[in-house]
Amino acid sequence: MSPRPPPPLALDRVARRPWPSLLGWVLLAFGLSAAAGVLFEYLALDARLADETRLLARARRAVDARGGGGVPPRPLADGEIRPALAVAGLLGRDWTGLLAELERAADNPGVALLELEQDAATGSLRLAGEARTLSEVFAFVSRLEAGPRVRQPRLAAYALRAGEGEPVVSFQLTARWEAQP
Repeated sequence: MSPRPPPPLALDRVARRPWPSLLGWVLLAFGLSAAAGVLFEYLALDARLADETRLLARARRAVDARGGGGVPPRPLADGEIRPALAVAGLLGRDWTGLLAELERAADNPGVALLELEQDAATGSLRLAGEARTLSEVFAFVSRLEAGPRVRQPRLAAYALRAGEGEPVVSFQLTARWEAQP
């Protein structure tokens, strides 16, 4: 008898992976269809953007070829000019001067302006702020009265409340804004 070779070694200790379940295949199909839909939408929007860009370039070339002008603007009627000038006057007011005057009046470190509401059409202002003491609020009102733009500042309301360790006076005041355009 001849010696027999030893049987082959079975060292594969890792179990075979199971095939994906039906739920896995369904999720894969859903993901692939969603990706295809997004790709289709992207391509459609990209083509639309290219078309819009070509149309815009063609319109610009046409305007440039005509000398840059289309129909000249018609003259405005008298009824249309007055409201337009009134709006232009309101927009052309000295906003920087008003804000600078409010900042100078509140320059005292004890006064902090928190809110500003203005109506340029009626020239009214409403300010809200905080101060350390009531005397600082009155000093702020008197500094506003002395300024050239703010007229008739009046303390509308105030309330004492406890701040971070010391009392704080919250106040609201109204005034007229006599800014020149």
